[in-house]
Amino acid sequence: MKPRSLSILLPSSLAIDASDLRSKTAKIGQIARAASVFRADKIVIYRDPDLDETELIEKILNYAETPQYLRKRLIPLAGDLRYAGTIPPLRTPHHPLDAENIEIGDIRVGVVVRVHENGSWVDIGSKRSAFLNVPLQKGGRVNVRVTSNKPLKAVPVDDDEIAEYWGYSVARAGTLSEALAPTRTQTQTPGLRIATSRYGESIDADLLRKIGAESGSEDVLVVFGAPHKGISEILDEEKKEERGKSFIAEFDYTLNTLPDQGTETVRLEEAIVATLAILNLAFH
Repeated sequence: MKPRSLSILLPSSLAIDASDLRSKTAKIGQIARAASVFRADKIVIYRDPDLDETELIEKILNYAETPQYLRKRLIPLAGDLRYAGTIPPLRTPHHPLDAENIEIGDIRVGVVVRVHENGSWVDIGSKRSAFLNVPLQKGGRVNVRVTSNKPLKAVPVDDDEIAEYWGYSVARAGTLSEALAPTRTQTQTPGLRIATSRYGESIDADLLRKIGAESGSEDVLVVFGAPHKGISEILDEEKKEERGKSFIAEFDYTLNTLPDQGTETVRLEEAIVATLAILNLAFH
């Protein structure tokens, strides 16, 4: 069954094996594309002290997820986005090819450009702004449904009213241990937690069915290590005082999604595609 939400947890050093900004941008762009193909709801970045490029990763992921017609409004020009043109287009439902072609009933991502006490005007990709009869915060991002074309009007839409895949959000965590720890209001971390490791359990049909049954209506978190060190090494470094504790105990499953690999190493973007592709079978 499809999980309630799908999140992937990635290290801030995910581009440590990329030599320059162009190759880092390409790598992060491929991850954005993979996350979208497999309908990830959230990408969480945990801090690796070996290289903390959280800000760069977050900026590029957010740029890729933002509809093209809103990027100039929502994402300021910056030097670290100079190669953003190399990011592959996501082609998700909220990235229309022809933003000017708007029909009644269409759902669009918009940004509030003007506010009046009687309502708001929202840029939804047309030369005309759509009017909403509710005052919203200027500069805010909002999902709307078009109710009239002449004049162009719309109403706000809640996330749970959107049936199609509507992109991912990006969040920051602390260390990996902190990202996996329960919050103050929880006695345990909710949902299903899956680690990826070349030393993990190889997947077969029975394991796929088991994961699929357990993931239904749950929040699923899939955790990836860094290009230069795995999850176990990262957790061991963070928990030196608990060296006797196996890292496997942190997760419900530890999976090897690329058994008998033909290359000495597997790039992170390749591991993400392989893992999410296999789990997609379990979820459906």
